[in-house]
Amino acid sequence: MRNLLVLLWISVSSIGLAKEAPSFKFPQDTFAFSNNLYFDYRPDSSGQIKAHHRNPGNIPDYSRHCFAMVRSELQFYRFAKFDPTLPKIGEDAYRQRIQQVIKYPPWSAGPAEKIVFPGYPDLYSFSADHSLLLQKNLGVWWPSYWRVGNWRIVFPAPRSGQKYFAGWLRRHLDSGDIEAVYITRFKPINHCLVAYRYTVRPNGDLVFFVYDVNQPGKIVHLTYRAADRSFYYDLSWYYIGGLVSAMKLYVSPLM
Repeated sequence: MRNLLVLLWISVSSIGLAKEAPSFKFPQDTFAFSNNLYFDYRPDSSGQIKAHHRNPGNIPDYSRHCFAMVRSELQFYRFAKFDPTLPKIGEDAYRQRIQQVIKYPPWSAGPAEKIVFPGYPDLYSFSADHSLLLQKNLGVWWPSYWRVGNWRIVFPAPRSGQKYFAGWLRRHLDSGDIEAVYITRFKPINHCLVAYRYTVRPNGDLVFFVYDVNQPGKIVHLTYRAADRSFYYDLSWYYIGGLVSAMKLYVSPLM
């Protein structure tokens, strides 16, 4: 028994302790469809990932909606609920309920009672059946380019600010919520994610599990390294991975 306890302690110490929003389930509480990228991302001869213009006929129909999808993810998690025991309703009725959900700012208290979507167990299954309906009603892409909070990307991110944000994000996940995160390196990447879980490593690093609307259903990480007080994003097909600046998103009209 003693040896077993020692092995368990070693396992926990090496992997870290996990904490997540208790009611959030991945990928069930996310969208089944993806945000498509306007540019074509390919590695060059040096291994760097570069953005290339697509031919006009090859531009995806649903692109540049990462901010709209992340905002909507928060709204559905906070203001909606799904009930598979109720009968399904018509598309017009679902449209009205989608519009009801997204009219409440993510940082607001929302409706007095959560808006019910009957006939489905979760957002993933609902969005798989009604992807076009959602895409037409979650909002257009261009307002995100003119958001007031975008001004922050032109300024350097102090390490003290990154440390503060890591602690803030951890505390909010501890409270049972999920949070949007704005990540940037100005030219290589300007993107947003939804943090829903984290793991603490023995050295103090925080590994945040994030929902990336560009990669639905995939486990993705945003890691805060305590030693240099910096965030690092996973390698993906559109970003080589590495250092990013991370900031609050959708916590007020100014952010």
